[in-house]
Amino acid sequence: MSVGEARSIAFDAIEVGAEARHGYAIEPAVYESFLAAFDDRSPIHVDDDFARTRGFPGRVMHGAILNGFLSHFVGMVFPGRGSLLLTVDIRYREPCFLGDRLELTAKVEQKVESQGVVVLRFQVRKREGGAVAAGKAQVRVARDG
Repeated sequence: MSVGEARSIAFDAIEVGAEARHGYAIEPAVYESFLAAFDDRSPIHVDDDFARTRGFPGRVMHGAILNGFLSHFVGMVFPGRGSLLLTVDIRYREPCFLGDRLELTAKVEQKVESQGVVVLRFQVRKREGGAVAAGKAQVRVARDG
């Protein structure tokens, strides 16, 4: 899959139990773009010294960055083009930091035939560590991919 090219999996081709995964990294460009777009400059997110006074090794990345990765995953990786996030329930378990390398894994838990919706159970893990977030998402999927 080239940059900008979305996969396309039709609703009928998706099976309950199907899994997909994709890697992400919280690189400086991701962090700076988030700050530029949303201007959330709470000291815990932008000031290493302040974050250390709160018991963290450095500034804590915004949890919404993980939501952005989930949005990319659904729209570009699985199910891909023609899909739309309807709901997201995400539980943050551990903070993320600049430079963290992550893997998002999702499994189809349920299909709602009448609505063309799949329910994904997902987890975001650090490549060298444990789960940082987990949750469920409802996704409308195009019937024709």
